[in-house]
Amino acid sequence: MSFDRRSFLNHSALFTAATTLPARWCRAKDLPVNRKLKMRFAVASDLHYGQANTPFVQTAEEMVGWMNKEKQGKGLDLLFINGDLTHDNPQLLLELRDKHLSKLEVPYYCTKGNHDYLDPKEKSPTESWKKIWGYDANHTVTHKEFAFVLADTSAPAKSNVYRAASRDWLKAEFEKYAKAQAIFSLIHIQQRKHKVCGWPQHGVNNVNQVEEGEAVMSLLETTPNVRGVFHGHNHDQTSMWISGNRRYFFDSHVGGSWGAAKGYRIVEIDELNRMVTYQVNAEAGEELNRNDLP
Repeated sequence: MSFDRRSFLNHSALFTAATTLPARWCRAKDLPVNRKLKMRFAVASDLHYGQANTPFVQTAEEMVGWMNKEKQGKGLDLLFINGDLTHDNPQLLLELRDKHLSKLEVPYYCTKGNHDYLDPKEKSPTESWKKIWGYDANHTVTHKEFAFVLADTSAPAKSNVYRAASRDWLKAEFEKYAKAQAIFSLIHIQQRKHKVCGWPQHGVNNVNQVEEGEAVMSLLETTPNVRGVFHGHNHDQTSMWISGNRRYFFDSHVGGSWGAAKGYRIVEIDELNRMVTYQVNAEAGEELNRNDLP
């Protein structure tokens, strides 16, 4: 891949040229079919590369194929792989990166998931997220006048803790990009405990994490230009949840041994900053849902 994953545009210069029209979600039926897109990105998650009794090599190659097809078709600016790239084996992060993700024709960025273990041995090539990918597990990407804030929710290996993201780090990043047309936050684990207000299972679970998770959600829902939050982790979920005025999206899964139809999510933003998102059922090669958003 020819791009440098560690290079960023200067965020102050990035946003001074931005249009004054606010980025907003729109009803898909209200948008012209031939509208010109400013940006198009994809979110996929949960490859679980290396999980026993699953065709993980095949599913990794399938995801690469899906994304390259999107790039060659309507175009694709960025791909975010939202956690659980691998399944409890640090060395497989390198194999996945070098044998499969290197074939992607689009810049990609990775969120750390609860199954993405690192090797604690000093000087190991997988001792840190930065050593593998060139950036920390808490990391912000900028593209055009948009910011993508990737937050770490992983805990120490085999701790079985679904952790809240760092509210302090998120707050600092949101303040840094307060002038962005839109901020999108990618957080592998949903920050609300399951069954609270009807939310699905597999959210933050430990008692000391639930309160911190709610503080993160409060921040997400009170930061004006956070326009969408994307979660992985729950392979069963393919649609949208709303809390406050914030929209939270799931994208099913790419690999692993359970869940809904394998797929990914697309977000499109046009020249007037109107945004739509839809889930793709990649197994059937069709759009699964398109959120009808005000």
